[in-house]
Amino acid sequence: MSKTVKKIIKITAVTIFALFVFFVLWFMSGEGVDKPENITWGVTFSPKQAKDLGLDWKKVYLELLDDMKVGNFRLSAPWDSSEAKKTEYDFSDIDWMIEEAQKRDAKIILAVGRKLFRWPECHDPEWILEMNKNEIEGETLIFLEKSILHFKKYDNIVAWQVENEPGFPFGECHFGAPSKELFKREISLVRSLDATRPVLSTDSGELSSWLGFGSQVDMLGVSLYRVTENPIFGRFYYPMRPGFYQKKAALAMAINKNIQKIYISELQLEPWSMSHLLDMSLKEQFESMSFSRAQSIIEYASRTGFDEIYLWGVEWWYWLKENHKDARFWGMGKSLVLSSKK
Repeated sequence: MSKTVKKIIKITAVTIFALFVFFVLWFMSGEGVDKPENITWGVTFSPKQAKDLGLDWKKVYLELLDDMKVGNFRLSAPWDSSEAKKTEYDFSDIDWMIEEAQKRDAKIILAVGRKLFRWPECHDPEWILEMNKNEIEGETLIFLEKSILHFKKYDNIVAWQVENEPGFPFGECHFGAPSKELFKREISLVRSLDATRPVLSTDSGELSSWLGFGSQVDMLGVSLYRVTENPIFGRFYYPMRPGFYQKKAALAMAINKNIQKIYISELQLEPWSMSHLLDMSLKEQFESMSFSRAQSIIEYASRTGFDEIYLWGVEWWYWLKENHKDARFWGMGKSLVLSSKK
């Protein structure tokens, strides 16, 4: 190979690398659009998280309805509490939440399936742990069918969320999270059982492409996290700017023509903890999620262009309010929710 050819190859390689770096920097940059004229602020609520914080979860939920005036919830039907014993179904706690919301004209996105929000992600009943992968997938479909048939009677359920971040490898799942093939079967099953409501799922806002599992659904919810921790790097601050999410949304909707809407399903407003949250001191909790950081995250999310955002951390806000007489986060959430009603 001549020196001229080698030089051309070297220049080409350097140029391609420089263009790639430029593209990545451009894609991650941009301060976003002005705040949308109307943002619908909802909340994700987990009875398990409330109980883990030592709270009366029903009291917390009623406070969300009656004090914060939440009109849009993301709830779930965890498998371990709904079918603790095989073929013995108990949806009473979820029924209660839906019915209390219905009394106050509050709308619900109900997450169903095996991998749902909050650790350990796959909320498996103990009786499936002796099964092989094929058996677990079969039982997953049976439980999904029972869930849809039970809850479809509620008019205030506005959409079905099938699985939570099914394509993102996070959490503890016996034999792994749902495969793409199982997810397709789940989506088809839900559509066959209820063709009146949109079907959606979720994905990691920062660490997924939004292109894989999202191709099967009508809407896609994405998480938005600004600070996390891991054993290797410790505390990590994501460098993306609001424009990053806008560009990803435009790309995902251009490729997946069936997606009618992308929204923020999980806006981080609680400390990131690698252990139980209560194992952290209050000082450590605020080092991860101070009130000023929470305010900046709200402002940041408002500039992503998404007009529907679900707040994450309301159980912790209530714990701060009740146990430490610190109602700042609760008041912030209340102001946001009330702004949706103007």
